[in-house]
Amino acid sequence: MSQTENIILYPEPSAIFKDPALARYFKPLLTHTVQVNNTSYQIHLFSRDGLICKEEPVYQYSESYCFGFRYNQGRYEFLGDLQVFEETGKLPALHQFLQQDFDAKKDEYLKNKTTVKEYLEAIRKELGEASRFGEFIYAEIYARSFYSYEFTKYYFRKYGVHRHISVVTEQWAKNTDPFLLDEADAQDMLEEWLEGFEEDTENEYGITTGMFAGGTESRRFTALAGSSVVFALLDAEKDIVYMVEYTS
Repeated sequence: MSQTENIILYPEPSAIFKDPALARYFKPLLTHTVQVNNTSYQIHLFSRDGLICKEEPVYQYSESYCFGFRYNQGRYEFLGDLQVFEETGKLPALHQFLQQDFDAKKDEYLKNKTTVKEYLEAIRKELGEASRFGEFIYAEIYARSFYSYEFTKYYFRKYGVHRHISVVTEQWAKNTDPFLLDEADAQDMLEEWLEGFEEDTENEYGITTGMFAGGTESRRFTALAGSSVVFALLDAEKDIVYMVEYTS
């Protein structure tokens, strides 16, 4: 399997998901192309950063931070169950509130270089009213990730330069590494993840390290606290892509 260096940052949800509403749960990070047996596949990397997964019950194709998608003409169809996420039924209302707020105030947030901490303090009251989560901390975690992602994406689309919110608002050093992980480094992490996954899962997926089709650091796009690495694993025989989040 070979991969190209040409990537698309922040692809539109309609271009990668059969159901674009999945972007509430899986934030699009980048798209690139891989070749398998002379066939091109559009591989999309995304992150569920900001959402907490339940430990029980176990849902096939959505367990241990491994999510399965049917690949169909360049777009993904989710094979798992969104019930794996805490407060999933209340998430659409929260996402709508956050999106409307950001769309209305994004230029103000950018001009003032509003930090994540300042943002959460400013919307705290409205956040509680909009989310109605049983655990308010879950709403805060989601909002933190949402704002980090949307701010960074807006900066990129406005100026054509990728700078994480922490670089713009807090003067952190810019990460200049390639967006796609080095395959050799990724394989080491993938082997460690797969060993643990095979011990825990009761389902047979047939996942191998040879399915590696790209990876990136999610923290370059979302909240810094979301320090996981995102892998895409392509099962070309079954037309299934697995999105895996690995945390060392």
